[in-house]
Parts: sequence; structure tokens; C-alpha cells
Amino acid sequence: MRTRWRQRILWTLLAGCAAAGCGGGGEGLTSRNIALSCSADVQRQRQEIRDIMLEWYFFNDELEQQQKYTGLDLNTFPTAEDLLAFLRYRPNQFDRGFSFITTPLADSQFFGEGQFVGFGFGSKFVDSPLDADLRLTQVFPGSPAAAAGFARGQRIVTINGRTIAEIGQAEGLSAALGTGDVGVTRTFRLRDSGGGEFEVAVAKALVTIDPVPSTAIFDIAGVQVGYVDFRTFISTADDELDLAFAEFESQNVSALVVDLRYNGGGLVSTAERLADLIGGAIAEGRVLSETLFNSAKSAFNSIERFQHRPGSLTLLRQVVFITTGSSASASELVINALSPHTVVTLVGSVTFGKPVGQSGFPFCDDELLLRPVTFETVNSLNEGQYFDGLGVTCGATDGLQFTLGDPAEPSLATALEFIETGSCGSVVFRSTLSAPAAQHQDIPLGPEAEAAQRLLGAY
Repeated sequence: MRTRWRQRILWTLLAGCAAAGCGGGGEGLTSRNIALSCSADVQRQRQEIRDIMLEWYFFNDELEQQQKYTGLDLNTFPTAEDLLAFLRYRPNQFDRGFSFITTPLADSQFFGEGQFVGFGFGSKFVDSPLDADLRLTQVFPGSPAAAAGFARGQRIVTINGRTIAEIGQAEGLSAALGTGDVGVTRTFRLRDSGGGEFEVAVAKALVTIDPVPSTAIFDIAGVQVGYVDFRTFISTADDELDLAFAEFESQNVSALVVDLRYNGGGLVSTAERLADLIGGAIAEGRVLSETLFNSAKSAFNSIERFQHRPGSLTLLRQVVFITTGSSASASELVINALSPHTVVTLVGSVTFGKPVGQSGFPFCDDELLLRPVTFETVNSLNEGQYFDGLGVTCGATDGLQFTLGDPAEPSLATALEFIETGSCGSVVFRSTLSAPAAQHQDIPLGPEAEAAQRLLGAY
């Protein structure tokens, strides 16, 4: 049985720049601002959240979580967000801000249309937030950032005349980049790889994400290798994935590289589609994943099986995923689901670690939407619970001076070398930028972080 009226999502809320090296700023309606726009009946808001969590929260089977509801005095929590923060299960470990409040409009815009209000860039600290070396990882075509000359690999030196270090020691990067309103403007000073700098004012606007910005086919020692850069699991990705894999299948692709380095997850249905396109011909009818709710809602447990779709790769012999600490949730579901059925290799760095997902519950007269963690997913071997992330076979840097999809980019070069030789020791990393060995950190999230942008580390 499926939760037909509640769209299931698997995604992660990345805590600013620290949790997974994502970078950026506090775009869009924050949870706190959303709460202020709702009814003034705070008591009702808290009661509705408490009731939803008590009934549906995945971790309610844990004794420690059960005890939180005993004698719960809602009046001790000034806001609905404060209550939700209290009810999260071990926020440094299992629910690191994964349960959150948003609005139905923001939710449908992002997952349905791939849109959010922002500057239109992604960023990360190349070493750590303390070093304040903040680099652009991606710039969305057609966005204000793209129009202003932002490009992958550039360093953000100042924002409104203040250094990143100064901002980090004060209010933090998310707050410095302002609220999620169209027209909010910040002046950025950026430095390119040659040391040249420029300053430009950029205003936030509605940004539309292309979930599949690039694909390619490489001939590696006579083997046709498909490459797909996949940014996020949203509904607009479905047709693009179908087209990409139809081309791969027509060109007899037998090895595949899926670039998930900035993909924080999204819709379970799109994750299942990608898994089918990769493994549907190999594992048709076998278990792709099992969705498990808490014991009180076990009637909603379901099993998803691989389907052979048009475009499913019939000659596939191995798949390599490029991952970082920003690869999470639905990205991890696909990797975990395929592992029992084909040769799966991870290149890059350890994934974020989120084997649980959320369902959506409108409340406060449908003005708000609560997305609590309601289920976990496991593969056909009952493997899940990877809260520490999925480990990599080949460590590799994210070569920010290269365009994604360039076979000379260190992570992709490592993936292609592994496909050709079965090893990953000879690639010379020409990047001058360093990357953390493991980007995953257990950092709790505050109520200010906005949902859609943290999914991608996009701002």
C-alpha cells in the first residue's frame, strides 16, 4: 500500500556550508518567517504538530522518543519550530533537521517545477568554514548569478564589503545573504583562477533548475561509457532522464557514470525511475527497495520492484557514482538499491548519510506544511541505516577549475580510469584546490535554514 495522498520525498537539509560543504545563503521563506505569516494561534499550531508527530514520526518506536511525549507541556515552546526542534530524535545523529516546516507553495514549486527564489549559485568551503575559502561549485543557467558573470571555481571574497571570515564570526553566511524575497540584493567581490577580481551587485529572482544539465558518451578503450550530471530528484527530471538513457541504450552504453556530487535528493518516484533506467533490464522484478514506517503505521509499508522501462540499459556491466558529502537521501537510495544487483563503485568522498524520508502534512488551515521523517528505506538485502554515509572505493577531489563533464576533471577522470583498469591509483590530480577527506558532519540545523536551497546547497 502506498501513501497516495502524501508525496514521499527523500532529501536532506544541509546546514549552511558546514554539514556537507554546500555553501550559500538563507534564501527563500525561512521556517521562522513562514510561521509568522500563519495564524496567530500558536497553541493550535503546536497541537497540530504534536499530533502529527505522535502519529507518524518514524522514530516513535524508540523508547527515548516515546518519553518526549509523556507529560508534554506545549506552553513551554514559544513557537512551532521550537516544539519541532525538541521532538526531533537525537538531532546530532538521526534527524539533523530532516523534519521541517515549509509552505505548500514552496514545496510544490521546488519539487514540481524545480524553482526557488535566489541568486542561482551553489558553493562550498574547499577546506573548512574556518578557512573562509568559499568557492562556487555550480551556477544555474538563466539565473541572476549567471547573468552577473559567476562561474564554477571562482572564490567569493566579500559580500557587501565584508569578508567571509567576518561574516562567519558574526551572523553567518545564510543570514548575510538575506531573506528569500525577489529583489533582495547583495554586492559580491569574486576572484577567478588567475587572481583577477571583479565586483557586482546581484538581485534575487525566481531560479529554475535544470536537473540534468549535461550528458556525454565516452569511448574508453572501446567501451561506450555514458555520463550524466544529475542535480536533483524533481518531477521535471523524469523526461530528461528518459531521453538521456534512450540515447545511452541506442549507443550500446555498457558502463555508466552518474554524477551525484551536489544532489541532495528529492522525490522517491524519480529515484525509483533512475534506478529502473540503470538496473531495470538487469534486475527486472527483483526488489529495488522496501519502505518501512513506524510500527503503528506498518500497514503503509511497501516494496518497490525494478521495472524494465524504455531506455533501461540492457548491456550495463558496471556503474560508477561520483559522490560528496552533499550526495544524500534519494541519491543514496539509488546507490543502495542497485548494490545487490550490479557492480557499483563510488568515487569522490563519503555521502551525507540519510536513509530516511519525509511525508507531507498540511496544517494551520493548509497555510503550512509539516514534513516529518516518516519512513526509512532498505534494499533487497535489508541494508539501510547508513547514517554515517556510504563509503567510496576511490577518493577524488572535486576539480572546481574544470567544467563538470570534462573527462580531465579529477573525479570524472578517476571514474573513467576505474572503468578502464579496475583501479584508481594513477590519476594525477591537477587541481590546486583541496577538499576534505570526508565532508559529512553531524551538525544540527537551526530554524532559519530554508528547505529548497539546502537541498542543493543552492542560493
